[in-house]
Amino acid sequence: MYELIMPPINRFGENCVSTIGLLAAEIKLKKALVVTDHNLVKLGIINSVLKSLETESITYSIFDEVKPNPTKENVLKGIEVYQNDKCDFIIGIGGGSSNDCAKAIGMMVSNGGILEDYIGFNKSKNESPKLFMVNTTAGTASEISRSFLISDEAKQEKLIFKDIHTLPYASFNDPNLMVNLPQAITASTGMDALTHAIESYISTGKYPLTQKMSLASTEFIFTSLEEVIKDPQNIMLREQMIYAQTLAGMSFCNSGLGLVHCMAHQLGGVYNLPHGLCNAILLPFVMEFNQQVAKSGFSEIAHKLWPFETEEMSIDEASSYLIQKVNELSEKIGTKVSLKGLGVKEEDIPLLADKTLLDGNLPRNPIQPTKQEVEELFREAY
Repeated sequence: MYELIMPPINRFGENCVSTIGLLAAEIKLKKALVVTDHNLVKLGIINSVLKSLETESITYSIFDEVKPNPTKENVLKGIEVYQNDKCDFIIGIGGGSSNDCAKAIGMMVSNGGILEDYIGFNKSKNESPKLFMVNTTAGTASEISRSFLISDEAKQEKLIFKDIHTLPYASFNDPNLMVNLPQAITASTGMDALTHAIESYISTGKYPLTQKMSLASTEFIFTSLEEVIKDPQNIMLREQMIYAQTLAGMSFCNSGLGLVHCMAHQLGGVYNLPHGLCNAILLPFVMEFNQQVAKSGFSEIAHKLWPFETEEMSIDEASSYLIQKVNELSEKIGTKVSLKGLGVKEEDIPLLADKTLLDGNLPRNPIQPTKQEVEELFREAY
């Protein structure tokens, strides 16, 4: 048996966020906790959402202290604001950071206890308040996912949660909120989406529907990511990347991820590095490693995306061609950098490898690596 889990309401297109207030009013919601970050408030990106709420006489409190890798402290502060201000639903506005934090706040206000009580799969007992997720990047797909990550800064770890009670009620992908996204964020979040698509395509949890979505996602990304970085105001290209990240999100939320994410999570936990950029750096190296069992899947992607170039290629050649194309794209958009250049310490690699082997995504990787193999992958990316 297979299942496809995603939010019941998913809205796309220009100005779709203007419908948030009416949707909330229709189900008798009164006061929102808006979870976001300082920068989005400063840039006015959240204003269209606030205006939609005001039009329907829905009040709100703003919690704008979310860090790029949201922390336990962020969650605790958000809970305090939600309870003190008597909110009855939550709107996350941002990329994965704000939306992950919003899910954690929702879970905790309904279930109590401490965050660590709910690490893992479906540990909560009670429904969260209604979660409305507004995406401002095209990469994480957090707005359609029941999964989220919270950083424990003291332990330098990322806590991983996957819970049916944190599945958003509604998601919104409005390209108007993305046209002023900095080039570096467009690039890194786009590579995050590509990592989702490729890892889910070869995941041990894959099935034909998820693979179709992954394949379509890679096609959108190789067609649109480089172009949207050159032409960031282009609404059509922004929408193409929205479709790409949504398809990849639908796939990985139902099939799983793999070793790239396992390794990237540790870099985020220990060094507080941007998740998408870590994925971009690691992806080609892990693909080379996974080729020993996943070359057939990689070759299928290559033949689909570049049919003329790969027509005469063997499975091995087509698989390597896909990795070459990933490297070329990363080079062109500025995400092909070294871990050393980001401040990673070589002496920490054994620790990073130990943590990688404990990551909950690892069972879905098509091959189970040894600690030595993970260390070598970190060194190759170093």
